[in-house]
Amino acid sequence: MISKIEQVLIRIESMVAAFSLFLMLALSIFQIITRNFFNFGYADIEIINRNLLVICGAMGAVLATSSLRHIKIDALVAFLDERRVTQLCRPLAVFSAGVCALMCYYAVIFVMDEWQYAPANERWALPFNLIYPIGFGLLSLHFILNAVSKKQ
Repeated sequence: MISKIEQVLIRIESMVAAFSLFLMLALSIFQIITRNFFNFGYADIEIINRNLLVICGAMGAVLATSSLRHIKIDALVAFLDERRVTQLCRPLAVFSAGVCALMCYYAVIFVMDEWQYAPANERWALPFNLIYPIGFGLLSLHFILNAVSKKQ
């Protein structure tokens, strides 16, 4: 059941990453065409593209974590035998999940503060900030799923 949940999550995350990449490319091409051929452009497209880039990066990090291809600091692996490394995988995954959950908590506070103190003309872009708590929450979830599953 855990693997089915993980597969559904991976499929949704892949679709979000692909859609945001496609939308970013389409908006960039549209912006290039309007600037070069019609001598005008939309400043808001730059803001949307910046946020779509963050979404692509966050979903890429989540997908890399789900397949255990995330960035690892393996300084001690050279000094430990294979058995010790295997024993440390689960506790380190749980620790990483805790750090990501803490970051998710503070990202929620950040988003709430941004909504409260943002000027009225900038509130349209604030839903993009939801990627921070969602991304860290998904990272935490995938670290927990990695700790529970036998992928280690």
